[in-house]
Amino acid sequence: MDTYTFQDIFDIDFMQKLIDSLSAALQVGISIRGPQGERITKDSDYCSFCRDIVKKTPIGNARCEMSDRALSAHSDTKPYICHCQSAGLTDASVSILVEGRHLASILVGQVRLAEDVPDEEEYRTNARILQLDEDEFLEHVHGIPVITKAHFEDILDLLSLLANQFSQIGCGNLRLRTAVSSLEHQRLAHQQEKTVLETLAEKDSMTGLYNRRKFEEIMDMYAGQKGRRICMISADANFLKLTNDIFGHKAGDQLLINAAKIMDSLAKSDWLVARCGGDEFRVILPDTTLETALDYCRRVARDCGKDTTLSLPLSVALGAADWNSEHETLQDCFSRADAKMYQNKAVLKHELHVPDYIMDRLYDKQILSKKVVEYAAEMAFAFSRRLGLPQEHALEVSMAARYQDIGMAKLPESFYIRGQSRTEEESLRFKTHVTHGYTMARQFEELYKVADIILHSHESWDGKGYPNQLAGEQIPTESRIIHIVGDYTYWTVPTISGGNYSREIVIHKMRELAGSIYDPELTEQFFGFLEDYEHKTPCPD
Repeated sequence: MDTYTFQDIFDIDFMQKLIDSLSAALQVGISIRGPQGERITKDSDYCSFCRDIVKKTPIGNARCEMSDRALSAHSDTKPYICHCQSAGLTDASVSILVEGRHLASILVGQVRLAEDVPDEEEYRTNARILQLDEDEFLEHVHGIPVITKAHFEDILDLLSLLANQFSQIGCGNLRLRTAVSSLEHQRLAHQQEKTVLETLAEKDSMTGLYNRRKFEEIMDMYAGQKGRRICMISADANFLKLTNDIFGHKAGDQLLINAAKIMDSLAKSDWLVARCGGDEFRVILPDTTLETALDYCRRVARDCGKDTTLSLPLSVALGAADWNSEHETLQDCFSRADAKMYQNKAVLKHELHVPDYIMDRLYDKQILSKKVVEYAAEMAFAFSRRLGLPQEHALEVSMAARYQDIGMAKLPESFYIRGQSRTEEESLRFKTHVTHGYTMARQFEELYKVADIILHSHESWDGKGYPNQLAGEQIPTESRIIHIVGDYTYWTVPTISGGNYSREIVIHKMRELAGSIYDPELTEQFFGFLEDYEHKTPCPD
């Protein structure tokens, strides 16, 4: 039984009172959140700094939420301590486990450690990043009491003891909950078993649509009803093989499930929608005009276009035909619908630009910043032209800069939780985004020619980069260009997760790294190019 939540086995009103009391007594901010950062109790703030100052701006509020989500994700048995992403204060989390399952975390914040108090300039820097008044920020942050690390550890020990008690109480509550529901589950199990046996004979187990056997049975029934108005639709889900090849069969299964859900939801109750194997769907529409069938096709295509939850676009090619029972069989009618479907499939694949769809999902999830990527692509083109590359060649460099991190779409989203440190194994896995990007680029005709540039875009001049540890001029010039341009834009273009360093600071840093990370000669040429370029094309805000 693994579907229960913290709220199912604990009294949340009591927990709120307890957390409020602890916050006031210990003089720290406390709350309980779920593993994904969802609130279980309201924040218990013993001071108003976070609520009235930091969260007053959108960026401050967003950073607080990111810190809380990162803390909530930890499920270690020992307390986890880190700096918050907004004001530089100290945060911690204590996990609550029930039968070994991470149900919630006690988050602790609004703490200034005596051994780790930032200087005034660091506080002012934080205030500026959060777009807050510096003096007001300093006044309120200095109002938070300073405690020793030993005192803070005592607080965490107390909360760890409480978490352990919660775990034991939760186990007892869970056993009671299980016993109460056991009889109901047995009753439901008999009914479900009966339902499953009835549906297995005619339903597709993955999508829940009717299967080929049921479709052919109904088609045979209608085939003998000469003179009846019937339409047939043939449909194929686009990009199934590409989804399977790039993102795996689980992602491909989800594509089929989403397509099936849309097709079924838009169909009338007397229509039969079936999945007949692979990416193939069929629909029988009795007593329906061709105009209605075509309208259904348009609505399916429209709703598929609205789905942005998948790794690749959800797109279904459809073809419809009405049955002329005097001159053809019902199978002939379907064959005409199938031929029209393939005509539409070719048009759809030409219209949809899949690499941009993948990049848009990375922007939506804030894994990449669109303004950083676009600025880097523009700058890579201009710098390549300054170096004397022909326009067509410079456009390829620009394209490689735009899609160099497309491989990040294959990595788990947990890798990008702000403030969460990666293990050595995760760091090694993160570096595979370059080889993922290379293999993905080779799947697309428009990116095939820049795949090698993408592959070597994270190599270092000293041979310590990845994935192939190429050194010096072994690294393609185009890859060296986008490495320099990409890092410069990442550090200088302000985003919610970073950037906003001054041009002078970044140039100083990159000059220090020239000869180890970057091609020293190209780096100096880039600095000479910058002054004129940024005067004409300012860094985006």
